[in-house]
Amino acid sequence: MNGTVFNIGVTTCGLTMATLVEHHPQNVIGTFWLPSTEKDYNKLTCKWVDYVLEENQAQALLDDIDILRSEPHLYTHMVILLTGNPHHPGDYSFMAGITRFLESTSLLQALALHNIPAHTEISYPDLFDDKSVENAPLQYLGQTQPK
Repeated sequence: MNGTVFNIGVTTCGLTMATLVEHHPQNVIGTFWLPSTEKDYNKLTCKWVDYVLEENQAQALLDDIDILRSEPHLYTHMVILLTGNPHHPGDYSFMAGITRFLESTSLLQALALHNIPAHTEISYPDLFDDKSVENAPLQYLGQTQPK
């Protein structure tokens, strides 16, 4: 698995992801959309988790874009885009970045055009809030690697 994580503050990740979807929709498995923090997720006032029930999730998000832009707990959010190789199901990659809804519109349009999932009901792993993990060594295939 390969991954690309955009630096915080680089909000063009939505445009970069949209370009990938436009040129290679057959390789895009789906996306995960989540507020930047679990606290923000728990304070959402919109129907955020209900978008997963929509037939075309990205189009439903676009239909409510004005509501979502005014949602203070979504001002910045994380998008994780999963890609895969149709000929090798175990070969997949991801792109992740923090962006704003204004910069995410082109990504939502590309996803909606191809009806690619835009999953919004997310469970935050405890690991996200565990500050002790920041200094822990990383694990790769059972080997401990220094950070």
